[in-house]
Amino acid sequence: MPAMSRLILFALLAALAAGGPARAAAPLPGAKPANAKAPDGKAAKAAPAKAPDKKQQDAKPQDSDPGDPQAAINGKPKSKLARPRQLIPVVGDPVAPDDFALRYYASLRQTARVNAELTRLHALYPSYEPPQDLYEAPASNAIDEEPFWALFAADKIEDLKAAIDAKEREFPGWKPSADLATKLRRKELRLKITALWKADKILDLVDYLKKEDTSDLQDEVDMLWTIAEAYARARQNEDAVNMFKRILTTTKDPQIRVATIQKALGSLRMADVETLLASVPGASQGTGEFAQISIDITRARIAAYLHDERTEEVPPADMAKFEAYAKNSKDANQIGLVAWYDYKRRDFGAALEWFKLAIQNDGDAMIAHGLAHSLRALNMKREAEEVAYAWHEPLSNNMILFLDLLETDLTREIPPFIEADRLARYAKVTMEASSGEGAQALAWYAYNSCQWDVAKFWFERAVAWFPKDATVYGLALSNKRLKNEKGLYELANRYDGLFAKVVEILFPDNYYHPPSPCDQKGADKLHGAGVRTAAFIAPGPAMIPNAPPNYAPLDMNYAAQKNASYPLDLQPGQAEKRIQATLKAIRGKFPAQVDMANPLRFRATPILALLAQRAPAMGFPAAVDGTYRKDPATQPAPLVARRVPGVGPMPYEQYGFSLLPGWNGQETASWPPYSQQIAPAGTIWADQEADPAKAGLAVFDQRNPANARGLPPGGSPPATYGQQPVAGYGQQPPSRSFGAGSAGNYLGGYAPATPQRGSAYGQYPPPMSR
Repeated sequence: MPAMSRLILFALLAALAAGGPARAAAPLPGAKPANAKAPDGKAAKAAPAKAPDKKQQDAKPQDSDPGDPQAAINGKPKSKLARPRQLIPVVGDPVAPDDFALRYYASLRQTARVNAELTRLHALYPSYEPPQDLYEAPASNAIDEEPFWALFAADKIEDLKAAIDAKEREFPGWKPSADLATKLRRKELRLKITALWKADKILDLVDYLKKEDTSDLQDEVDMLWTIAEAYARARQNEDAVNMFKRILTTTKDPQIRVATIQKALGSLRMADVETLLASVPGASQGTGEFAQISIDITRARIAAYLHDERTEEVPPADMAKFEAYAKNSKDANQIGLVAWYDYKRRDFGAALEWFKLAIQNDGDAMIAHGLAHSLRALNMKREAEEVAYAWHEPLSNNMILFLDLLETDLTREIPPFIEADRLARYAKVTMEASSGEGAQALAWYAYNSCQWDVAKFWFERAVAWFPKDATVYGLALSNKRLKNEKGLYELANRYDGLFAKVVEILFPDNYYHPPSPCDQKGADKLHGAGVRTAAFIAPGPAMIPNAPPNYAPLDMNYAAQKNASYPLDLQPGQAEKRIQATLKAIRGKFPAQVDMANPLRFRATPILALLAQRAPAMGFPAAVDGTYRKDPATQPAPLVARRVPGVGPMPYEQYGFSLLPGWNGQETASWPPYSQQIAPAGTIWADQEADPAKAGLAVFDQRNPANARGLPPGGSPPATYGQQPVAGYGQQPPSRSFGAGSAGNYLGGYAPATPQRGSAYGQYPPPMSR
């Protein structure tokens, strides 16, 4: 053994004797554990290091890795692991030395220091040979990266980047290890994406993803799912589909592939999902590895069909499997999905059975809503009425349906007999909902059964809640029947220029109108006793002879047969005398200035207000019920009415009078009026007219024969509510809107004509000159 080596060995032994085992075990930088050989050639036993458990082994990429980068990426930072103690290398030991200083001096081209370092290394490691690319390669990653990994595990990305920058400035040419650089880049992407996603900044996240390369996240499936869902929420459907395809094509794990399809079903439109399914073998058919989610795929297709996102019906085989699944699940939601699907397909008989099964399995109010609609479509309206009323409190849709079902019978010109308790509960629901449609239905039922005071009560509420020509016209007729001339003229002046039917009551139309049942003797016997409560007055049952039964199909020609109106055959001069008498009767009463605001305002009645009272939210006291505030009037209302665009001619225009120009300068009446025009496409009005629930299923099927399903034997559609003849412009439809006693055809039969200027009625006061 060389003399120098002997001296070093003796020095080490002396240190061991003086400092104990701890000092002797202190490792040199970069040294790895090895068994040192004793001078006598026997192997010296090194102090065994404690073996890390499996978690610790998985935590470090190498023995010298100080942290757990992979665990940190998954959001589970690990504590720093203790390194096993290492022995100091002995001369002739094959352990590789720490040559970072040698490489560093070589990178700076400091030859003297390189030679000195080589001498030192040869003294410690006689077998060491310097690398051939010593002067070409940069300094290796021999720098201890343990502090960097600790920052990485703590998600202190900014501190880590600052530390790396400082180390690069300290050792020019040094770069972090490829493992650290890759994982740092991956964690940066992950943290940024997660932060934007949790902050719900979807558009910012999409912009960030467009600028960044996400190839480093190839194995991060959860991040790729988040990216795909972000694209879907930002309506970047093509990018979302491509991201889902990327996951399906790069992974072979069947569970991840199945979960990817489920993620797509929850975030994409069904049309995009079908594109994705078509790109994966077996996915569209639900076979192979995707057999376990075939029910989910069918459910999504049913939902898309119900929301008009899919035009094709579900394949019968798939539908049969889903029906069996829904029936065995005893889940009202799954059963209800089948029911709504059959209802959408117009198979009302099958839909009824499924809705009944869903109700038996604790179905909610929406299931009851479908049940009522199915009953109505099958012409079982009495049963539909009971179902809708039983479930009207938890769901407003059922309340609306309940009011709508009976409205047709209540507004018939010859009203049918309806039990007093049914009328009372209809009035109760109407008051609870402040329904203008329900109020006008009760008003017309009372008016057509000769109950004038009850009719006025409900017409006033109808005008307050839903003012329109039919309700105002009914209120005017009720005032006329009650001989309330002041109320009649006030309405005619307030709605002059807007509702021609109301003004028409004051002017003769030269038509003959057969008397209604209430114009005959014994009108007080045409109805039973009503129900009076502190909140409302319900009309009594109508007892009109030859009245159609309740919920009977509406006769399309009934109004034309029973109440035909035709022009009077007046002798020369008789028409002028009628006009003169009319103008004399209304002089000073029409036109007249009135408050243009609707004076009818109705608060909830005390009893209903008490029933509807709820506990104040979050402990706050209930708000004080103040008075209604009137709109400030900028100037007095004009005596002469202005032209309203979209409104037909006023009845007095045939005498040569005209209205003031409208707000847009229009001087002539609109024809046909807006109320009789076809609804413009894309408007809410058009959507309501196209809705089968509004137009009536029979009318809808007549307009759309290709969609007609579930018809009874014989092919004729069941009679449903809302069935009305299509009246021509200027003609009165059946008296559902105006009731009995209507004065002739709508607008009085006054088609647009050239005003008779300069007539004998020019002596009228100037304000009347319209």
